[in-house]
This record gives sequence, C-alpha cells and structure tokens, in this order.
Amino acid sequence: MRGAGGLVFASSLLATILFAAPLAHAERVTATGTRVENDTFGTANIWGRSLDLPEAGKIVRVMGGTYGFQLVNKQGDVVGDFLFPDDAVGFELPAGSYALRPLICRIHRHHHVEVTVEY
Repeated sequence: MRGAGGLVFASSLLATILFAAPLAHAERVTATGTRVENDTFGTANIWGRSLDLPEAGKIVRVMGGTYGFQLVNKQGDVVGDFLFPDDAVGFELPAGSYALRPLICRIHRHHHVEVTVEY
C-alpha cells in the first residue's frame, strides 16, 4: 500500500504545480535613465527607455541611481522622488507610462539608473 499512497501524492503534487504555475508567473519590465550636463557649454541631455506598465506593479530592483532619481508620469508630475536607490524597492506604481530622471551632484555631472518593476 505504501507505493500507491506515494503515487497519489506525486499525482496531486504534479496537478498542483501545473495549476499554480500560470498563476504565479509575473512579468518584469526595466526602464533606464541617463543624464549628462556640461557646465562649460551649458547643455543638458536626458534620455532612456520609458517604464510602460500595462497594470499596477512594484519596483523590485534598482541599479545605479547613486545620487537619487525621480519617476515622472506622462503629465510631467513627479510620482516618486528617491534620494537613495534602496528606498525605491517596494514602491508601488499604478498602470501607466513613466520616465526616469537621474539626479546628479555638483561634481559628477552625469549619471545613469535602471529600475525593474514586476507586475
């Protein structure tokens, strides 16, 4: 009888894994932001890959962002302002499109940040 019980358990476990796997799958998207300022010529460039969320999500990873960064929505409103990159991890965002704006210091006039959101 011991073998039959193990077979039932294995079958139940397999069914649970197959049923739960699609439910546990989360999507991730990564945005980037780069800012370079040249004081000699008075120029500033900001570019990067936007953060487009089809549904609400949460920040799970930040790379760079040593001097902080801001999250800006399509209307130009700052929806997240972080001095320390780790402060952003766990921050929740509603569905929408956002841009990253790295902050810079008076000495280091260039900076880059990458933010990954899971939804």
